[in-house]
Amino acid sequence: MAWQRKIPFGYTMQKGELQCNPTESAAVKEIFRLYADGMVYSKIAAEMMRRGLCYHSHTAEWNKHMVKRILENERYLGEKEYPPILEPEAFLRAQLVRGEKNTYTPCPDYIGPIREKAVCGVCGGRMLRDTRAGGKPRWYCEKEGCTNRRYIEDEDIRTALSDRLNVLAQTPNLLDWPLPQNTNEPTLEAVRIRNEVIRELNKAESGPEYTKMLILACAAEQYSGLPDYMPYYQMQRLKEKILTQSINAELLRELFTIAVQEIQFTAHGGLRLRLINGKTLEADGKEDAECPKAQ
Repeated sequence: MAWQRKIPFGYTMQKGELQCNPTESAAVKEIFRLYADGMVYSKIAAEMMRRGLCYHSHTAEWNKHMVKRILENERYLGEKEYPPILEPEAFLRAQLVRGEKNTYTPCPDYIGPIREKAVCGVCGGRMLRDTRAGGKPRWYCEKEGCTNRRYIEDEDIRTALSDRLNVLAQTPNLLDWPLPQNTNEPTLEAVRIRNEVIRELNKAESGPEYTKMLILACAAEQYSGLPDYMPYYQMQRLKEKILTQSINAELLRELFTIAVQEIQFTAHGGLRLRLINGKTLEADGKEDAECPKAQ
C-alpha cells in the first residue's frame, strides 16, 4: 500500500488551519542546511532516522525520495495558505546546490505532461525520470523494492503515447461514462454538523458567530457530497468532437489532457492508458472495460 502525506512535512492542521509543526519545521530547516553543506539525500535520510524523526506516522523509515521532495517544496517559503518555514536565502542556496549537481541532459518540454501522469503499472508508485547514465533517459518507480525501471528515449516515449492516443481516438466507446447519480444521502460529517447546529440553536444563549460558522460548514459539507458532473460532460463533448472532426494533433492533446488519468509503465515495457472513467487501453492497443488501479 502506498503511504502518502496529505499535508507536507513540516506542517500540521489545527482547527481547520495549517500551522507549522515545531518539530518537523525545525527538521525542514536542518535538512536544507545539511544539503547546502554538501550532504547527499541518502545521508540526510539516515540522519533523520538517527534523530528519531518520522516522515510518516506509521514508520520511522526515511529514504532519499522523501528528502528530495522536501528540498523541492516551495510551500516552505509561505505559498498560499502555508505559513513560511524557510527564509528565501536558505531555499535558494539549496536550489543552487541542486542545480550544480544536475548536469544531466535537460528534459524536453513535451515530456513534462507525461511525467505528471506517469505511474508504475506494477505497484502504482510514481514513475520518475533521470538521465544519469551517460545522458540516456531512465524511467523508474520511486517505491523502494520495486524493480520496474527501463531506459527509453524521449522520442520513443512520445511516439508510443501518440500511438496509444490514436487508437483511443479510433475507439470512442472507451469514453462512455454513466452520468453520476446523486444519492441524496448526506455524509456522516454533514449529519454530525447538522446535529451540532440543532444543539447550538436549542441553547438558551447560543453563540451567533459559532452558529453561523456551523451552518456554513454544514452547507459546504453537503455540497461536497454532490457528484462532480464536469468530467462527465467534458468526456461527452470530447467524444462528440472525435465523431464529428478529423483527428489531428490538437485533438489528441485534448484527449490526453481531459481523458487520460494515468500513463502506466507496464512490467513488459509498454504504456497502458488509464482513463478518468476507469477504463484502460492496454499496451498492445486492446481495450479493457475496467482495470483496477495498481496498489
